[in-house]
Amino acid sequence: MIKYLRNHSILADGAVFKHLRLIPESMMLIGYRVRLHNWKGLLKIKLLYKSKRLSANTTYVLVHNAYQGYYHWLLESLPRLLEAREAIPDFTLLLPDTCTAEFYNETLRLLDVNQVMHLEIGITYHVPNLALAFSNIKMGCYELATLQCLRESLLKALPISVLQSGASGRKLYISRKLATRRKVLNEDEVSQALISQGFEIIYFEDYTFPKQLALCSTAEIIVGMHGAGLANMVFQPTGARIIELRKYDGGENIFFSELAHTLGLAYQLLYCKAQNEQDLVQDADLFVDTQALLALLT
Repeated sequence: MIKYLRNHSILADGAVFKHLRLIPESMMLIGYRVRLHNWKGLLKIKLLYKSKRLSANTTYVLVHNAYQGYYHWLLESLPRLLEAREAIPDFTLLLPDTCTAEFYNETLRLLDVNQVMHLEIGITYHVPNLALAFSNIKMGCYELATLQCLRESLLKALPISVLQSGASGRKLYISRKLATRRKVLNEDEVSQALISQGFEIIYFEDYTFPKQLALCSTAEIIVGMHGAGLANMVFQPTGARIIELRKYDGGENIFFSELAHTLGLAYQLLYCKAQNEQDLVQDADLFVDTQALLALLT
């Protein structure tokens, strides 16, 4: 959905407001509406931040929220961007200047979005013409039609040479060996066990965004730790499988099980022992029971 707003103010974190009143659609839904700025906070921002007025001759599109990273960009921001691109023939996309990871640029090039303005922290931007693309779906919930549109739009945009660069029916293990945190402690053992079952060991750090898409579009099964890389299951073929590795958390982190369920993929979860059970799921290093993993595969 798109809300067209006249003469509103925006911040780099995606908050939109007018007369110290926040536009709730600019905030992410997490079970309930989260207000990142009440009127007192907005008043303080108004007094302390620099002010900058944007051109009245341009329509500016806002699709991001305060949460950044690959998962939020792919599954939350990009569907909104696709909707805005369909509805508005000419616009300038607004993105925080902290969106420096290469996948942002690669995605925008793939979608032929060339007019981008970066927002700085510490500045209040006054926008005469703003198109706020938003969703009423809370974080961790998904709509099949939206995911299908995302998949089809991005795969259609891939060059033929990239899309046809690999065979179908691939088995992929998304390794975090090159990551700075949330690692598999017995990585070599797990890799060897999976190689024996015909898996390829993949480091997404070595792949551009388009090549990640193409690779996952050929994947019959993906095995990986809880993390943003699993969001690429959206590009897997119908009927494919996902195995998620994560520490026991009481079943709270359901993002990827819900995503797989919505996509109609076969999802399995293998709870793993954490080096420190007090760590959050997003931080914990894991020891994977290879026999249990092989049992899931068979």
